[in-house]
Amino acid sequence: MRKSFIAVCLFFLAFNSTAQNKTIDSLKNLLPQTTKPIDRFRIIEKILENLNSFSGNADSTLAIELLKIAQQQNDAALLASSYNWIGIYLSLAKGDNTTALEYYFKALPLAIKTKDKRRTSSLYFDIALVYLYLQNTEEMVKFNQLGKDNLPEKTHPLYDYMLVQYQRGMSTYFLLQNQPDSALHYAQALMENSQRTNSRLYEYAALHLTGSAFAAKAEKELAEIYFNKTLALTEFITSNSAILRFELGYIPYLLNENRLLESKVQANRLLSLGNQYNNNNLKLAGAGFMRQIFDAANNKDSAYYFSRMEADINARIFSQDNTNKIQALAFNEQIRSIEEEAKQAEAAQQRKQNIQYALLALGIISFVILFLALSRRHITNTKVIQFLGVIALLVVFEFLNLLLHPFLERITHHNPILMLLALVCIAALLVPLHHKLEKWATHKLVEKNKQIRLAAAKKTIEELEK
Repeated sequence: MRKSFIAVCLFFLAFNSTAQNKTIDSLKNLLPQTTKPIDRFRIIEKILENLNSFSGNADSTLAIELLKIAQQQNDAALLASSYNWIGIYLSLAKGDNTTALEYYFKALPLAIKTKDKRRTSSLYFDIALVYLYLQNTEEMVKFNQLGKDNLPEKTHPLYDYMLVQYQRGMSTYFLLQNQPDSALHYAQALMENSQRTNSRLYEYAALHLTGSAFAAKAEKELAEIYFNKTLALTEFITSNSAILRFELGYIPYLLNENRLLESKVQANRLLSLGNQYNNNNLKLAGAGFMRQIFDAANNKDSAYYFSRMEADINARIFSQDNTNKIQALAFNEQIRSIEEEAKQAEAAQQRKQNIQYALLALGIISFVILFLALSRRHITNTKVIQFLGVIALLVVFEFLNLLLHPFLERITHHNPILMLLALVCIAALLVPLHHKLEKWATHKLVEKNKQIRLAAAKKTIEELEK
């Protein structure tokens, strides 16, 4: 039965892999025929997104081309995306946590500036993942929550893809905090949502996180079922990062069950991948597990060898220079965030004041027009009404602009052409209304002037008769 289940899993996974490979190949074939820079950028971005969803990795050559195009176009949104992809490559492929963080923090203000929530949430989740590798769970969960707070709208095509990253991060966090029930809750939600993303990586993550949660709850039979399901998919997983996260949960389970031979196979796999890709995150985990395995087997010489290897890699990752640089990056981001919040609060207050001033001016002008149009004592030139009407029109337009500007920015994504078209449409609605009101006021004014003149004439005739 177990073999049949594994065979079915492998068949469907191979089918999905073939389909995704075809998509990547089609995009790569389209790229040489595309000369327009912005079109090339979008195609490369799609290739990287499919590649990342398919294998959990990124192509450094494509990421560098993205950066070149973004710099040529001098576009903040494009720069944010290119820095993000360079960071993904450095983090997932090379295990260079410090430099990856540097690029992520470089991209973050650009993504926030352009109000690109998809990119902003992606950056926060990527930063959280780096802090997981740096064994800093406090910062990891903080940035994971920021990623959730900045998720794009539910109608966005990548909403589910971003949501599963949050659920994966929370399940991992609660496992590290020894709260298996909460970890299981997020792992099951991840399993449900991963089916909508059609991504094997997140299905893989959901399976091994569920297995780890059951293992932490001492429900060994269920843990074994889910770990076996994960192992059935492992052959098709090419993401070093995904394999590392699986082994960080699976090898401790094997060690706890005293299955030293199996745990040694898994730890050796981590070391081999680490050496193959020169990835310090993989090598550190592999050496640490090998030390524990030989300690448990009472093989002191081998345990000492891997202990030295672990200490050497640990020193490279957590060297004082790297630690200082990471702390400086985090501090600079904290200061930038505080300053940005202060600027936004100040801009919101200024906008509120401007709206109040516009309302006040509109109220005064409207009162003057109504007074002049309806007063029965003063003869007024119609040109005065026309002049005040124009001023009122401008004030109303400015008021609506102030009121609707944030909404227009959000729906047009800061596109100046779309913003201009929206304002033109508003003006097109206001001008006919203004003409009708001006006609009404002028008519009232003429009628009022006639009545005043008629009353004055009657009075004069009465005085002459007397």
